[in-house]
Amino acid sequence: MTIVIMTVGTEGDIRPHIALGAGLAAQGHSVKLAADPGFAPAIKQARLGFAPLTADFAGMMRAHPQALDGRSGAAVARVVVAETRRMAYFWPEQGLAAAKNASLFIGSGNVSLLAASLAERAGVPFIQTQLQPLEASRALPPVWFRPHSLPSTVNLMLHYTLRQTAWLLTRNIANCMRRDLDLPLYGFRGPWHDVQATGGRILYGFSQHVVPRQPEWPKRIAMPGYFTSPAAETYQPPSDLADFLKSGDKPVYIGFGSMLSAEAERLATIVRDAVHLSGLRAVVSSGWSNLRRFLDNTPEIHVVDSVPHEWLFRQVRLAVHHCGAGTAAAAVRAGIPTVPVPFVGDQFFWGWQLGRIGVATQTQDMRRLSASTLADAIRQATNPNMADAATRLGQQVCAEDGVARAISQMRDWNLL
Repeated sequence: MTIVIMTVGTEGDIRPHIALGAGLAAQGHSVKLAADPGFAPAIKQARLGFAPLTADFAGMMRAHPQALDGRSGAAVARVVVAETRRMAYFWPEQGLAAAKNASLFIGSGNVSLLAASLAERAGVPFIQTQLQPLEASRALPPVWFRPHSLPSTVNLMLHYTLRQTAWLLTRNIANCMRRDLDLPLYGFRGPWHDVQATGGRILYGFSQHVVPRQPEWPKRIAMPGYFTSPAAETYQPPSDLADFLKSGDKPVYIGFGSMLSAEAERLATIVRDAVHLSGLRAVVSSGWSNLRRFLDNTPEIHVVDSVPHEWLFRQVRLAVHHCGAGTAAAAVRAGIPTVPVPFVGDQFFWGWQLGRIGVATQTQDMRRLSASTLADAIRQATNPNMADAATRLGQQVCAEDGVARAISQMRDWNLL
């Protein structure tokens, strides 16, 4: 089969779909991944076809750091909608180019409706992948809200209200794409209530050991597990990192990945002072905020650029991170506790959920973060009970093969 996967976003959005695509290609299928051109080298390295979709999330964060550092949910929504409208102008033409000869579409995130529309136009099946639990549930708050313990009826109401609000904010964007593709426009209620309009079938790319299956979720939702690539056995760390790891006790990992802070210097100072107060050593990821500008290597701290989480997290005792879906998954699989420091979006949900199942400390509020509060959280994450719980969870999750199970599920749906 010729399979086209469409996704845009950050590393945590693209990497799981590279893993899924590589698994499908290993079964003999022709797989093309349509994504941000910045990920073309990684996609081609996995021996997948590549097609460009205009989507510069790094540029969006650089242009709007104050709006995307967790200060205002409304500001985030305004930026994301405006930037999506700008990017989506190019998607119909780019999508048609990517879609040639496709016999199955897989779509995720902001481009789900693009992939669904192209599948409808071509008369072929569509599968949606979700890296967050977006379907309504009584027990779980909406992913895009800052989580609170709420009555079950309130959770359900918020789920439906948020989905309809999001649709009304993006309706014009989706229907402009539909018009360019010569397809009927979506109505006021939108496509998400209509199983036929969106293909119906959903693959959740996270573990049921982290988020248990909810009784409200229909059977058309499958939970195969995290979409991950096999660990790179040949990876060799830079010599200075290897020397640091060998020079003392297991360090802490601190990094905020693809988050750009408007106050990077302040954040770097907090990190440096928190490491000193904790009495532990740390590997600090420079990340998109480029913390390296404000941190020197010392006997306590070693700053790195790009090191695979699947390898690095097995060398550390715990991870302080923004709790993006991909980074949270890597910490879970490595069997280490998390100190959540979310910035925006679903990161608050993942920090909350990891705390609920006993493998994370209380979420740290970026707006009030200090060296002392971060140091206290790091010390809490060294608790043997939390470390044991994280180890057990890691073993359960690593026993799953999310990619293989997703492919098996596609066969059960008679799509492969």
